[in-house]
Amino acid sequence: AFWLNPAPKPTAHRGRVKLPCAFIVSAGGLPEMAAAGPLVINTPQGLEIKGRRRLDKVGAFEALLEQLVQEIEKKGDQGCIISDCDVSQNKLSYEQFEALFTALGAHSARVLRFRMFGCATINDEVVRVIADYFRLLSQEHLPTEMHLSDCAITTEGFTALMAAFEETDLYPATHPGSMRPTALYLRLENNYISEAAIQEKVDAGIIKPFKKGPGSQGGGKEGAKVDLVIRDLGKYQQKQGDPPSPEEAPPPKQVHDRSTDLQQGGWQQQPGQWQQPG
Repeated sequence: AFWLNPAPKPTAHRGRVKLPCAFIVSAGGLPEMAAAGPLVINTPQGLEIKGRRRLDKVGAFEALLEQLVQEIEKKGDQGCIISDCDVSQNKLSYEQFEALFTALGAHSARVLRFRMFGCATINDEVVRVIADYFRLLSQEHLPTEMHLSDCAITTEGFTALMAAFEETDLYPATHPGSMRPTALYLRLENNYISEAAIQEKVDAGIIKPFKKGPGSQGGGKEGAKVDLVIRDLGKYQQKQGDPPSPEEAPPPKQVHDRSTDLQQGGWQQQPGQWQQPG
């Protein structure tokens, strides 16, 4: 691990408090991701996509995709690892999500961690795009984590995603370090999925409920394809009713994790650390 230079102290500017590197504070007092800095960066662990709360403006997504393709093509035949693909808390269109996954598949890039939480436009149609993306992957290109909490996924989309895992032999995958079978670390809380449908996949052994904490172990060695993060055993934190339209969806939650900590002068992940999700 290495430490970044200390961030400067907050300063006032035109009625706002300017925070170091990654955030500004809006009139409502909630932090917003700053628009400055590259959308795609190179790290010792691979490329990182820094798109959280930065892609809703016209042309921003297209700029991200252009930067991403350029960086992938620079890798050439050596292959490309994307250690963190963070497009969370944006309202990308179906066509934009489709373009992103098409580009990743076409260039044979391996994404280790997808962060797509808090996206009110990730509905069942977008999840089908994600499911089709998984179906075309090889063992060498499997993600280790996928964060889809606080989206607009219903039972229909959940069923489509699970089918992609059930109909393939992708998971449990082999951990590159320990060589142990490892399931996909998945977050789906605060969607609109029937808890009975989730329980059905648990009972079938496709999903293992995974409660984070000391001594927690994934379900890969038991044959589970998915480690689904939960807070309480037997509960899956799903919302009732139908998802709201993207225009009526609540504003994104404030989230603190490695991605935001690093942008504020925190620590960098060491190679070989697979699952330290937020």
